[in-house]
Amino acid sequence: MIDHYLACRHEFGGRGPTAFDCWGLVRDVRARVFGWAWLPSYGAIRENDKRGLTSACWAERERFIAGPAAPGAIATCWRGLLCVHVGVAVELDGRLGVLDTNPETGPRWQSIRAFEQQHMQVIYYHDD
Repeated sequence: MIDHYLACRHEFGGRGPTAFDCWGLVRDVRARVFGWAWLPSYGAIRENDKRGLTSACWAERERFIAGPAAPGAIATCWRGLLCVHVGVAVELDGRLGVLDTNPETGPRWQSIRAFEQQHMQVIYYHDD
């Protein structure tokens, strides 16, 4: 299910199909794997633009509900009032984890615990 994404490379502004940034990966997985509506691209916001990422996150939060990690939930990572990263919760071999990508590691799947240990605060958002 997620092998394609794990084989892709990280690219700032990447919206697929072979390269993604963190938001590009989230929106593609939610649309293609879960079959949900495409989220806005926000392609002009670069991953290192944390204020832009935060503004986009606030704009999208109105259509979602915060809750526990569940398949398809958007994992938003916060440092104070700034959203600094996003991933998407997916199951792999019957275990729930977070699929994300960044310039240092590229795409990866981690357990919920491992993902949360790397970030000050993680809030999961589900479709309303």
